Amino acid sequence: MKKYVNEKYQECYYKEVLSNGLTVILWEKKDYQKNLFLLATPFGGAHLKQKINNDKVIEYPKGIAHFLEHKMFSLKGQDVMELFSSIGAEVNAFTSYYETMYYTTTSNPPKEALCLLLDFVQELELTDASVEKEKEIIIQELHMYKQQSEQRLLMEMYDALYKNHPLKYDIGGDDYSVKNTTKKQLYECYERNYHPSCMVLVGVIHDDAEEIMQIIRENQKNKKFAPKEVLHTVTPIEPQEVAKEKVTFHMEVNQPKVCVAYKQVPIANPLDALKQEWAIRFLLEQYFSTLSEEYQQWLDEEIIHEYNGCDVDYGDNYAYIMFFSETSKKKEFLELCEKTMERIIHKEIDSTIFECLKRRYYAQYLRAFNSFDDIAISSVRAHFEQRDLFSMISIIESLTEEDLQTAAAIINKENRCEIYLDPKFEQKV
Repeated sequence: MKKYVNEKYQECYYKEVLSNGLTVILWEKKDYQKNLFLLATPFGGAHLKQKINNDKVIEYPKGIAHFLEHKMFSLKGQDVMELFSSIGAEVNAFTSYYETMYYTTTSNPPKEALCLLLDFVQELELTDASVEKEKEIIIQELHMYKQQSEQRLLMEMYDALYKNHPLKYDIGGDDYSVKNTTKKQLYECYERNYHPSCMVLVGVIHDDAEEIMQIIRENQKNKKFAPKEVLHTVTPIEPQEVAKEKVTFHMEVNQPKVCVAYKQVPIANPLDALKQEWAIRFLLEQYFSTLSEEYQQWLDEEIIHEYNGCDVDYGDNYAYIMFFSETSKKKEFLELCEKTMERIIHKEIDSTIFECLKRRYYAQYLRAFNSFDDIAISSVRAHFEQRDLFSMISIIESLTEEDLQTAAAIINKENRCEIYLDPKFEQKV
């Protein structure tokens, strides 16, 4: 077990790769009275096509990663949540586009919860009846999310931006893909993507790291797994143009909502992508937030309402900048978005605001090292992206006004889509 120390931030962690390939990362937090363990695979909703051993290409039904997450919560015929509850621990999981994570927290001695986490994630139990039953549960869940206006607005934006990229699909799939997912597909997908060599276990612990590592070694040493396969995600070619320039849909909401998104050119290097994302985030903060001198005026004129915001995301083979608000003044909101993009591209950032933002985000990420969840999730994502966990803070700390100008120079505002959510009113008879 190797110890990694960052003197500047006075943080350290331990890391070991077991003989079966499982990577273990442990953070000692002696001042806290609980332990958190998170076991993750870099397989999520966007991984719909994989090349196996540099030869065979496998296509999965949409939503299979989320389906697997649902089916993991059974161990030898027992409900996993009840098993954790019986030992005074909590357990949960989530699937994103790029990973699936299972985690447990407990204030009791950690051995039982840790071993139970490893055992249930490393043993998939399926029957034809249980798979069919789960399909109905997942479909109900998908329909429930479609009734959430903010979530629906986001999904319609993805679908308008992307013609081929998997972001256009719901993480959970759709009715057709869920109904047609087979037990065989679930098993094969599980064996490939839940192999220990694919996964990482992060512990944020009150107890001694070496004692915890020994528990993990003992748990893993006699387990058998299918032969390891070399996996490569196959990402479809995505055109620069948006898939749809304008989309209008209706829901039972009181006020219209509008979203405007600008498709950007992705950046392959994760650290360069992070730097670009942070540079644009700083620019967005100056020109489209409460830091803007005109923000109160936009509210007074009802161009925006309390539900409003913006975001930038540079990810795996995708990138976009978006604005959204609840507003009935659609034309004025579109003009505001265009004006903001022009300012971002052509105007210099205010030096005082720039330094204020650097201090704010720097402090925010330092505080994150006091959060069990933030440490664990950030450790997982840094590992999967093959970058140092502290790189995020380093990028923020080293960011310059020149970096913001460089980032602004490559922004593309031509490939734009507009999403309109209008209220659905019942017709009078």
